[in-house]
Amino acid sequence: MELSRLAANGHLERVVRGVYRASGAPSIREEAVWAAWLSLEPAALAYSRDPLACAVSHNTAAWLMGLGELSPEPLTFTSAARRQVQRDGLRVVRGRLLSDEVRTVAGLPCTTAARTVCDLVVDGEDLSLVSAVLRDALAAGIVGDEVALRRDVDGLGKKRGPEDGASLYEMLKRG
Repeated sequence: MELSRLAANGHLERVVRGVYRASGAPSIREEAVWAAWLSLEPAALAYSRDPLACAVSHNTAAWLMGLGELSPEPLTFTSAARRQVQRDGLRVVRGRLLSDEVRTVAGLPCTTAARTVCDLVVDGEDLSLVSAVLRDALAAGIVGDEVALRRDVDGLGKKRGPEDGASLYEMLKRG
C-alpha cells in the first residue's frame, strides 16, 4: 500500500510489478534486466542472493556483455530451481550453474562468455549470431579457457555442427 501511495504521489516510478525506482533516479541500460531479476525472487534482497541460484543467461547475457548482435529479449535467466513465470518477454531455463560459469556484469550474476556460447548452441540459436558472440568474446579476451570451450562446443556440434565431422568451434570462430 505504501509503495502504491508513493508511486501515486510521484516519488516512485514502477518499473515492473513489485519493482520501483526513485523518481529522480535516471534509467539505466540494464534496467529491464535488473527489474526482471529482482522480480524472480521478490522476497530476497539483491545483495543476499546466491549468484548460482539464478543468473542472466543466453541471449540476454550476450547482450549484457556487449557480445554479438543478439537482442536481450526475451529476457532469459538460468535457474537451479524451477520457476514459473507468467510475464511476457521473460523466460527462465532450468539448469545447474557452476561457480566458474557465473560472473558479475553490471552488478548482475551473468553466465560467462563460454557458458553463454554453449547455451546459445544448445538453444538452437542461429549459428551466425553465435559466431559473432564467440568472436567478440575472444577479441575481448574474456574466454578463460579456449581449449575447454573448443571441447565443449565441439561436443555440442554432433547435433548442430557440420556433417563432415569438422569442428563446430572452428566453424563458429571463422564466422
